[in-house]
Amino acid sequence: MQKPLVSVIILNYNGLEYLKGILKECLESVLKSNYPNLEVIFVDNGSTDGSASFVKKNYPKIKVIQNKQNLGFSEGFNMGIKASKGKYLALLSNDMTVDPNWLNLIVEIMEKNNQIGLAGFKRLVLGTQNLLDGIGGNLYLCGRAKPVGTYEIDRGQYDDIIEDLDYIGGAMVLRKEALTKVGLFDPKFFIFCEDVDLCYRLRKHGYKVVYIPQSIIFHKGQGTINELNKNNYLEYMGNRSRLRCAIIHFTMARLLSTVLLDLMGLILANSSSKRAIMRAYWWNLKNISSALKLRLLYGPSPPYKCKPPLLAFSLSDLIWRIKEIIHMRDFQAH
Repeated sequence: MQKPLVSVIILNYNGLEYLKGILKECLESVLKSNYPNLEVIFVDNGSTDGSASFVKKNYPKIKVIQNKQNLGFSEGFNMGIKASKGKYLALLSNDMTVDPNWLNLIVEIMEKNNQIGLAGFKRLVLGTQNLLDGIGGNLYLCGRAKPVGTYEIDRGQYDDIIEDLDYIGGAMVLRKEALTKVGLFDPKFFIFCEDVDLCYRLRKHGYKVVYIPQSIIFHKGQGTINELNKNNYLEYMGNRSRLRCAIIHFTMARLLSTVLLDLMGLILANSSSKRAIMRAYWWNLKNISSALKLRLLYGPSPPYKCKPPLLAFSLSDLIWRIKEIIHMRDFQAH
């Protein structure tokens, strides 16, 4: 029996210039996959380094989509999804490589359970065999991500299938049928939280979000994203996306707690961090209409996992926020 078609969608922005050979490793590792029924789609997000031409010349089996400008993670992947033919969609960034067997088990499990809308991989740091890049994460009260497993030595502590992570991001396999019901990525999540938003929507439609440890990929991390980090851009975008996700999905009590914690954090923030947070709030005020429409459509929900009591969790969240601000101040001072 023929295996179902999997469309592998690789998102790229100036990977040829910034990744110094890793883009080539990414493409060749995917093409060497043991899975027998693949189509590979390379979405170039307005690169200026010749990435698209490089792929067209050297990898004729790969379908190349060229966006005229950088559309961000959400809309970039959406372009690939719209062009795909597969029953399943495997999403990768240009700084990832894959184990030859990365798709076999994950597809087998999804074929046996139609409730799984999204499945994630065990991510190892590229160049290692036992240093975890992460498996997914949970959310603090104010919506900030708390990654699980990041930079831990892999001793088998995450070798069981996990269904209770708030989100699985970075790389994933999606059931295309599920996307027809819940919708594609929200383009207003230009970077960050597009995966969190999608996980919320999938679960609200009755789908499971599952981590499958036997399926392994490798991740360099921050390959091209560092090139965007000028004038606190990433801090601004992180807050912008976090707040939009909170407006759409959080209960009113949790949303108010988010605002309160941000106001308390502003007291300690330096001037550039304050500007980043205030810009994020201003952007969300200007885009509040679209967020409220989605809130009415999906309805707010609590975090997927059972969290500690509100007060204790607020205190731990505030302590984390203070540490983050101090770290940013030290980083910007050098």
